[in-house]
Amino acid sequence: MRDRLPTELQIDRQLLLQLSRPAPMCLLLGVSFEWALIAATIVLALRLDTLWATVAAVAFIGTRQHALLMLMHEFSHRQFSRTRAGLNDALGDLLTAIPFFITIHGFRRNHLAHHRAPATAHDPNWVSSTRLDRYCFPKSRWRMTGLVALHCLGVFAIQDAKCYLFEAGMAVKTPPATRLRQAILALLVAGAASVFQLWTVLALYWLLPMLTVLMALLYLRDVGEHFGMPSPGIEASRTMLAGPFERFLIAPYGVGYHTEHHLYPSVPFCRMRQLHEALRGRSGYKNVAVVTRGYFRGLLTETSARRPA
Repeated sequence: MRDRLPTELQIDRQLLLQLSRPAPMCLLLGVSFEWALIAATIVLALRLDTLWATVAAVAFIGTRQHALLMLMHEFSHRQFSRTRAGLNDALGDLLTAIPFFITIHGFRRNHLAHHRAPATAHDPNWVSSTRLDRYCFPKSRWRMTGLVALHCLGVFAIQDAKCYLFEAGMAVKTPPATRLRQAILALLVAGAASVFQLWTVLALYWLLPMLTVLMALLYLRDVGEHFGMPSPGIEASRTMLAGPFERFLIAPYGVGYHTEHHLYPSVPFCRMRQLHEALRGRSGYKNVAVVTRGYFRGLLTETSARRPA
């Protein structure tokens, strides 16, 4: 990848080798942290047993589901292990993908096509998104805010779930080992839910956040990565520099450094900031990259601006 980049976008080879090492412990710690937050939130909401506690829990769990999907993306790039692909994918499936009804194999197949030709007719994500008015820009701030709210209400949940699971192939046409993992986890969850009478808890604190808040965050982040850009940018991608609050709730685990990820997809999330620092002094990055500050400030401004004819 590095040798195919223009010289002005290349970083030192030794630095790249250092940054590109897999980060299995960072990945497992992140996954453990997110699942612990979700479990603690559910327990607290059940103990408080009020409407407002439930609403707050659903909203917060949606943000942590989004964080888990960002870690799933890391497994798809084999950031746990590149020499033990089976173990990498098994852990990724069981801990981050299958709980959302998708698979590492299915996501990777779609995602690598996106990496090969982002924002072109050969990019399946771009093609499917640009068919929808909500991904066509410019849009006013009020319209964008309204679309995020509609996603939060689950208005587009069925349409988006159908796209992710079947049209993008993230849940289908998987190898036998993946199907076995899907079956085992489904049986374990169904058995535990039946024995401990957890079906209502699963519906309220897993499926509901997934169909509402998670969908809103996926939409907002997708727009931030590739849509409504003020210029073509590098790899037709945008880097989002957000504050601590937005990073935790909207762009966790370095996902805002999307231009950097497209340039050097071998670098794991925990070293994306170092990669950004190495690139931002390069003329090819400094003069061309689209760098936006904040989702609710910079992104809404850029997606509402009309471009010169």
